Amino acid sequence: MRLSLFARLILGYLAIFVIVAAASVYAILTLRQLGARTAAILTVDNRMLEHEKALADLLLGQSRVEQKFIITRDEAWYLQFVRLKVDFEARLENALALGDGMAAPILSSVRQDYLSYVSLVDGESRYVRTHKAYSQARYKQDKDALVDGILSGFERLRVNQQHATGAKLADLAAMADQAREMSIAIAIACLFAIVLMSLLVTRSITAPIALLKRKTEEIAKGNFESGVVVKSPPEIGALAEALSAMSERLRELDRMKADFFASMSHELRTPLTSIKEGTGLLLEGVGGATTEKQRKLLAILAEESNRLISLVNSLLDLSKMEAGMMTYEFEVSNVDPLIKRAVAEIAPLVEAKQIKLESAVAAALPAVRIDPERILQVLRNLLGNAVKFTPAGGQVSVTAKPLDGKLEIAVRDSGPGIPAESLISIFEKFNQGSRPSGSARSGTGLGLAIVKSIVSSHGGKIWAESQLGQGSAFIFVLPC
Repeated sequence: MRLSLFARLILGYLAIFVIVAAASVYAILTLRQLGARTAAILTVDNRMLEHEKALADLLLGQSRVEQKFIITRDEAWYLQFVRLKVDFEARLENALALGDGMAAPILSSVRQDYLSYVSLVDGESRYVRTHKAYSQARYKQDKDALVDGILSGFERLRVNQQHATGAKLADLAAMADQAREMSIAIAIACLFAIVLMSLLVTRSITAPIALLKRKTEEIAKGNFESGVVVKSPPEIGALAEALSAMSERLRELDRMKADFFASMSHELRTPLTSIKEGTGLLLEGVGGATTEKQRKLLAILAEESNRLISLVNSLLDLSKMEAGMMTYEFEVSNVDPLIKRAVAEIAPLVEAKQIKLESAVAAALPAVRIDPERILQVLRNLLGNAVKFTPAGGQVSVTAKPLDGKLEIAVRDSGPGIPAESLISIFEKFNQGSRPSGSARSGTGLGLAIVKSIVSSHGGKIWAESQLGQGSAFIFVLPC
């Protein structure tokens, strides 16, 4: 099942959307991971270091005030010790609540040491309040040892947290580098996929349209033979079917037209031949004496009859060529005699128009496989057109020479020239092209179409070269 244009475009855009969405999801997840690592550093490591510093300060503060209490026996210092103790315990609980697995054993050890320290302070304070004798030096030594142990624990905690923070920052940098590389790779992959998808969707649309365009150009040139089959969306497929149907209908109409011309030409040639023969007999005096005026009228009739017979013969030739029924009698021959014969036949008209006719044939022309009569017909037609469109006092030339393994024959004139847009269309039947105003336009437009068909049947090629005001050249090549 072929998808419609709308479906193809929707699927293409959907695929691009999925690719972009996947890239966006990856970017969001990566940013979320980076954010989690950053939050861990800010909410755990940095806060743990803050707790470590505050706990150390609180511990040192407690150590100072409890020593002042022992010395002065002032309860105010003991109350301050209690307040600092409450703050210390609250801060310690907050630190433990952060849930840092690396800091938890150190904090637990600190709490045990701190409880021992508080117990010693409480015990010594009872001795102080009751004025009992006790070993003050031993208590001080034990308390100092516990405080030093707690401070050492805080130092280990600080070092560990700094290392942990450094490790997390290194991981964060590595993740950032990986995310950057991955983002670049995904961006390139997405761009490639989007371009490829766009090309595939666009090509699936433009390729059949280009094929339809070429077929339309062929139809415009009169080639109705083959239909067009495209693997394409249904809309373009329907257009191709319509174009094929139109081409088939035009081909049928063209065949009907050719059959009509062939039939009419055949039917016209017999009465025209009779008219020509009857006119000739009257001019010869078979029907009796004729006056000078009658002879002039009969001459005009004979000339017009010849022109009509020539037109009918051209129509018949063209119909045979288009039907593929034109017969050729090929033989290996030289074109030099054919050129001389065509030049000789056109000589009276050249003299009448006072045109200079030149023939330049290479000394050693290669022999070619041709139908002499048909090539002579080509030369007659090209020379006739050249003389017809060349004004009095102008020049016409015929050249023949070998060129790249082929035989090139050219007929040039000094006429008004042919516009560039007509250099191809003049070889189409019934098309004489556009010429400058005032130039001759007599004829039917069949001659060059017949010439092209004959040259093509010989495996050759013909084309025209011209510039307005500088004459024209008709060149054809035949394979040797």
